[in-house]
Amino acid sequence: METDLAANALKTAGSLLLILGLIICLFYVLKRVRFGSAAAPGLSRMRVLTTLSLAPKRSIAIVEVLNEWLVVGVGTDSITLLTRIDRPEELHGAETAGNNKAEDSFGSLLMSKIGRTQLKKG
Repeated sequence: METDLAANALKTAGSLLLILGLIICLFYVLKRVRFGSAAAPGLSRMRVLTTLSLAPKRSIAIVEVLNEWLVVGVGTDSITLLTRIDRPEELHGAETAGNNKAEDSFGSLLMSKIGRTQLKKG
């Protein structure tokens, strides 16, 4: 009787480990595939280009949506649109060539846009 109990406990533990292993594998595969993120050909996906931390739980981020950049303020309770920026022309061809200049520092990206808008106003 004791051997039946040990055999059943071992069988149950083995089944539990098998099911947990399947769940972990399925989670890994679903995380890699991302079914909902497929974009139509020729369209850019939404992505965060860079962020700048201002204070604990407060930051500014540049987010690319299609061919437009959004500068947003991110807080604990909300995300606020600060301004919209057209995607710089020099990045349109560079990204297709494999050279992603969008990973420049936040300061250089912001300063280049501020300099351009001040030149346009002046």
